[in-house]
Amino acid sequence: MAPNDLGQMIVEHYAVSGTDLAEALQSLPSIRPDASALSEADAALFDESDFAEDDRAYARVTVETLGRVARLINTAYSGGQVAELLGVNESRVRQRRADRTLWAIQDRGGWVFPALQFEDEAGRRGQIRGLDQVLPALPDDLHPVSVAGFLTAPQADLRVDGRSVSPLDWLRSGGDIRLVLSVAEVADWASR
Repeated sequence: MAPNDLGQMIVEHYAVSGTDLAEALQSLPSIRPDASALSEADAALFDESDFAEDDRAYARVTVETLGRVARLINTAYSGGQVAELLGVNESRVRQRRADRTLWAIQDRGGWVFPALQFEDEAGRRGQIRGLDQVLPALPDDLHPVSVAGFLTAPQADLRVDGRSVSPLDWLRSGGDIRLVLSVAEVADWASR
């Protein structure tokens, strides 16, 4: 794949520029690709079962994660925009970031607030109901992609009209906040 092709794929797939993607790289924790290497016995077992090793898997996961972080940052609100949306001053936004009732991501030495936590439609403005209680219940060292994944992925225990919905959709529908808190409490955060 030529460099131009890669840049175009990034723009089309993630709706961010290559520069934004590169800047998102700075938010990733240091991870050694060999940290999860299999023991020789386990590797032999997989080889015997004809499971091939994918040398490019780590690179794909890294690029996918970078794209998601870049998109979160690229679509996020500034502190001033959040203050206006919530009808408060920027000092209150900083307080809420500090007490984790607003979700913020560091970006270039400052903070941005992922848009997915807010309503900004006719008749609905502000943070999605209940998130001010859910966000502090999440592990404070959770990666931004994991936070977004938890908030947007359908959860088996959250059902509307017989189908599983995400915590955000559950809260938007008026669902009980305590149920989202219990889902967060039992979530397997080991892979964060």
